Amino acid sequence: MAAGARWSGWRFGRGSLRGRLALWHGLALGAVLVVFALTVYGLVARGLTAEVDRELADRAQQVARVSGRVSRLAPAQRGRAPLANPFASDDTYVQVGNVNGQVVRRSQNLGDVALPLDRRMAGALSPGEGAHSNSEVRGEPVRLYTVLLPIRGRPPAVVQVARETASIERILERLRRLLAVGLLGALGLSGLVVWLAAGRAVAPLGQLIETAETVGASGDLSRRVDVPVAQGEVGQLAATFNTMLQRLERTDAGLRAARVRAEEALEAQRRFVADASHELRTPLTTIRGNAEMLRAYEEVTPHDRAAALAQIQRESERMSRLVNDLLTLARADAGQPLARELVALGPLLDEVAAQARVLAQGQQVSLAATAEATVLGDADTLRQLLLILLDNALQHTPEGGSVNLRLEAQAGEARISVRDAGQGIAPEDLPHIFERFYQADRARSGGGVGLGLAIARWIVAEHRGEIEVSSSPGEGSVFLVRLPLATPASSPNALPAS
Repeated sequence: MAAGARWSGWRFGRGSLRGRLALWHGLALGAVLVVFALTVYGLVARGLTAEVDRELADRAQQVARVSGRVSRLAPAQRGRAPLANPFASDDTYVQVGNVNGQVVRRSQNLGDVALPLDRRMAGALSPGEGAHSNSEVRGEPVRLYTVLLPIRGRPPAVVQVARETASIERILERLRRLLAVGLLGALGLSGLVVWLAAGRAVAPLGQLIETAETVGASGDLSRRVDVPVAQGEVGQLAATFNTMLQRLERTDAGLRAARVRAEEALEAQRRFVADASHELRTPLTTIRGNAEMLRAYEEVTPHDRAAALAQIQRESERMSRLVNDLLTLARADAGQPLARELVALGPLLDEVAAQARVLAQGQQVSLAATAEATVLGDADTLRQLLLILLDNALQHTPEGGSVNLRLEAQAGEARISVRDAGQGIAPEDLPHIFERFYQADRARSGGGVGLGLAIARWIVAEHRGEIEVSSSPGEGSVFLVRLPLATPASSPNALPAS
């Protein structure tokens, strides 16, 4: 939200590029439109005035032709009531007089009002010459035309024709309103168009600012700016910014991956040290205690001496197994690759079953291989996997029970199952049996330390396989290993190390 607010301030602020573009365009367009409006108004006003002036001049000439006899009237007759003028209209006034301001005839619509006469202007006119001027009649503006009518042997007469300009003013008022509305509308519409166009043009700049602020605040280098379809300077800037973010993201991803690997290695080392120290403490304590007893008491009976030595031997063997298992897991944590070769599972299962029969203590070990199966992997670790599963089954199968080893090939994978006749695994223990140092029942663990199944899971994972267990209390357990079969085109390089 803060980034969006800052971008809004940049976009609408006084120094905004978008605002400056709209402002300058508005000023330029406004100046052009004002000049255009003034020109149109001036031309229309001048045209209307010129048209009125022509009409007044024509009307004055007509009045002069029919009123030539007015000059022969006596002065007493000139002051009589006005006569009708065939050329007058409601908004046009006609008056005939002399240069001294005396009125001889006037149109009826003037009543008792006389058209004003500028004697100096009239005195400056030549016979037959006319002049236009602006005046007022009854407080209303009029356009007035004054012309001298030459009369043979007499002073010239003055013919005046006036017309109200209220209609012209109304027309010009409507024109002013129309031009004002058009000017404002054109400015508003063009301003809106320029604003939208400028916003579209500079939008990537806003995205650049917002993205840079977001990346700086959150460290998320996966954000990108939309590059405009029309490539210009702004588009090139957006593309360059995206390229920079992409490179920074790759660099950051590499650093993160290196940091994660370092943390995982450190955690694996700490776990290895903690697990080893925990599991080695008991056998070392037992061996040290028995050794100190044998040294301190010379009168130890042969039976007690034999028992102590036997216990030392058992704990030493347990320590050897523990050390070997820990070394295997350390290699797994370090990510050391396994050898890759074609391994026939049939002969390998025969060999492992024979070893299991030697280790059995009254249990029966059977093997059923229903198909030939070859996988790509490491023969030694696969042998270790099978021995772990068989040893686990023998430990939990009572004397007289049977352990069944079976090999099948289905759906492109080899399936190896080990079934025991033991007491089964409780449902709450099933999710944890592949964890390191986890023992569901230490009283019946047979001296194990809980590393065998963890090693088995690692071996299966290294061979791109899966291991699962199904068990019910009192019904025994079945461990199923599924490994991908090698194809005819398989080679030792076909399966990369994980």
